[in-house]
Amino acid sequence: MQGECDVIGLVLHFRTPERTLTCLRSLADEGIDKVVLVDNSEDEGQSIKAMQPGLARLADAGLRVEVLQPARNLGFAAGVGLGLEHVSRSLRASVLLINSDATLEPGALTAMCGLLPQHGLVVPRLARQSGQPGVSAFAYYQCLDALILRSPKIGTVTHPSGCCLLVCADQVRPDLFDTDFFFYGEDVMLGFDLARREVSVAECKEATVIHAGSVSAKNGSMFYEYHMVRGHWLLARKLARNGFEQALFVVARCLTLPLRACVRSLRGRTLTPWRGLFAATADVLRGRCRSFTPPAVRS
Repeated sequence: MQGECDVIGLVLHFRTPERTLTCLRSLADEGIDKVVLVDNSEDEGQSIKAMQPGLARLADAGLRVEVLQPARNLGFAAGVGLGLEHVSRSLRASVLLINSDATLEPGALTAMCGLLPQHGLVVPRLARQSGQPGVSAFAYYQCLDALILRSPKIGTVTHPSGCCLLVCADQVRPDLFDTDFFFYGEDVMLGFDLARREVSVAECKEATVIHAGSVSAKNGSMFYEYHMVRGHWLLARKLARNGFEQALFVVARCLTLPLRACVRSLRGRTLTPWRGLFAATADVLRGRCRSFTPPAVRS
């Protein structure tokens, strides 16, 4: 995208060829002419191969898509870091980070660019379907009991959704997200870090992004349950300002996380939430992280 706001798109892809192509088309429609696509599919290139005809049509229309293919699923934070490092090595530009299951509504990017460079990050409004009024992309993480609230309270961390972020060129850095997080919690940590660094984050009410939600990471899967719990345990340590707060956050999670597993287990009639809780807790204590990326279906 040329003009006052030069923007490169950054999309993480995970086994959803048609949705990713739809996302890329929406970026092209908004004037973006270059996208870095990080393939986290861990499927030996199967889904990228399936996208080739669509990518060729996008190339004919003027959209350059550069695909980065790590050998394994890096997770969200490290995948974004890989893409941002790649962008920062080649040129100085703002980056639009957008989920592969999200699309820009017409005029969204232009409106968001209007808030740069006064703000380090700009976020749009979010909607489930086109034509619906958008809701705020900000959420509020309660440090003590690990709940996500829709309004700020005492002890909450304000953070933007990682679904769509316009990152000012000055803030394009490989460590934008904390790579200790694999799938959940990195957006909370981003909000905490941005506030600590006094980086301004603005919501553009004139911009809307349509987000399907929970498409790649199946809600209720072992992958989802494990990384959700692991993220909460990591946040207990990283958000604490001192040893007392850390102990308090850990004790509170010893109550809230089993309660959460119980509710989710009853709702889904499955023991997977409990399996995720036990596995994540054990791994945090051991200082390790497992991917739990489901095996790819061979065509």
